[in-house]
Amino acid sequence: MTHKSRSNEEGHDCEDQDPLRTLGDAVLKAILCDWLFHQELTTKGEITIIKSEAEKRNFLAELGKQLDLSVAILPGKGAEHQKQHEQPNVIAETLEAIIAAIYLDRGYDVTKYVVSGWYEPYREYLMKN
Repeated sequence: MTHKSRSNEEGHDCEDQDPLRTLGDAVLKAILCDWLFHQELTTKGEITIIKSEAEKRNFLAELGKQLDLSVAILPGKGAEHQKQHEQPNVIAETLEAIIAAIYLDRGYDVTKYVVSGWYEPYREYLMKN
């Protein structure tokens, strides 16, 4: 995934991940609502609270670290020197972009399957908080 810093260095021919992040965020919200609905939660409040936790930048960054996403980020030279591709917010944004890429390439059902798999190890943690 190309970070905006690299896109700026290489000019307009190189697209960055920013446009994908918006779509990825929306797809993630839908998947989380669907996933939480099937966890037999009984109130809108329960779903909202857990979804809010599951989509926080820090939580997404943790998922991204578990997936070793920092190695897949193409930062610009200055950003690479500063190790920006290892910062939690950059990892979280990249995860959203990857969700969008999976969705565009394989559709909702495959994306839901992949993302649900990422969240499953954290299910107990999310349900307790």
